[in-house]
Amino acid sequence: MFTINIKPKSEISSFFPENRKKDNYEFLYKTKEQINQYSSSHAREIQSFLVLGNREHGTANKLLSTSLDSATIYSYKVVAFEEETRHNKLQKLVQLVTKIRNYLSLPDDWDGYEGIAPKSKTIEETISVVKRLHDYHISLPKPMVSGTGIVGLFWEKDSIYIEICFEGDGTFWYYGKDGNSEIGEESVSLKKETEFPRNLINLIAKI
Repeated sequence: MFTINIKPKSEISSFFPENRKKDNYEFLYKTKEQINQYSSSHAREIQSFLVLGNREHGTANKLLSTSLDSATIYSYKVVAFEEETRHNKLQKLVQLVTKIRNYLSLPDDWDGYEGIAPKSKTIEETISVVKRLHDYHISLPKPMVSGTGIVGLFWEKDSIYIEICFEGDGTFWYYGKDGNSEIGEESVSLKKETEFPRNLINLIAKI
């Protein structure tokens, strides 16, 4: 009998280990502090050299060049770190899409209760929403599937729980809870011109 977790545990991406991220943050902070300290202690000195004119022209340029070189190194590190972050997020998105597509290969009675695999249209609609949500720069959800072929996305943290579900009919429904506050809608069109409910996006943004 083939079994599958309805709500699989999240998998931490190994592409950039957590300690690597921490080291990057610490490096950027320390580098920025060093540049700020250098700029503060030498700003007046550089300015006075420039005012003196040609006599001290070479020394002023040397100090100014050193300051610019440090700032350039810092800028390169910031760009590299941002690229790593974007790459990491993209890799997690690809992993999520792959998990959802794998639901298509579920065998009959996969859950032991005559469960069926989702239809390809249901899978594609789910993936389309995952990609659209990614543009909002909010946290990625976890996927889930039911024995009736419904595919869902869910988020949970502390007292917050949110789920969006798809049946392959061109719509989705959602439910969210934050403590005693609840939100939900039975049918939201998946047409591109239809915006996601603002209360749904705002609640996801809390996670």
